[in-house]
Amino acid sequence: MNKKKIRRYLLELRYIIPTLYFNFHYLPFRQAVHLPILLYKPHLLKCKGKVLIKPDDGRIRHGMIQLGFRIVSLYANNGITWENQGGTIIFRGSCVIGNDSYVSFGKKTTVDVGHSFAARAGFKLASYVGVTFNRYSRFGWGCLCMDTNFHPIYNLETKEYRPISGPIVIGAYNWFGSECKVMHSVTTPERCIFGMGTTVTRGCVKKSYCVMGGSPVRILTENVMRDFENQKGI
Repeated sequence: MNKKKIRRYLLELRYIIPTLYFNFHYLPFRQAVHLPILLYKPHLLKCKGKVLIKPDDGRIRHGMIQLGFRIVSLYANNGITWENQGGTIIFRGSCVIGNDSYVSFGKKTTVDVGHSFAARAGFKLASYVGVTFNRYSRFGWGCLCMDTNFHPIYNLETKEYRPISGPIVIGAYNWFGSECKVMHSVTTPERCIFGMGTTVTRGCVKKSYCVMGGSPVRILTENVMRDFENQKGI
């Protein structure tokens, strides 16, 4: 066994008690015994609601979902903060959320995480309505995704409130660069790339195979895509 695998097992053992609790609290016994969810330095504020694992290939594997492990040294090595007030979280396959990350789920939300989801360090997710990440959704350092802004704004002329929330649907093979922000009511097509620091708002993305950025968002480059399956040798 190489040193990398030994180090990984030691990290798993360090937080085996909260990992055991989390798996057997949320999952049926036949899944929990495999410990498919591994936690590192977890801060479990609330563990209500449901966690469902429904992999596309039907296989439940040890460590297929890894939350809080150190990926980026430029961010604090403080694991992941988990707050579920009653929502449902569905994992469709492998998932990695790195160090210094925070996830908060409301009482009625459903968050559907597609296969091969990856969010690097400093990821923040606040979902109180609903978020769908299709397969191969990727987020760089310090990204924020929130389906509500929490603060109602009243229009004195129309006597109406502006929408403050709405479900988010992220298309397959989307890649968000560092410090991107995805706001409520956003739907993106597949194969989109968002440049560093882009704020994505509703109605601003309608075309696949593009690099987008700026404020307001505009197309920077067309007819391009990130090749997820053929990048190991680059």
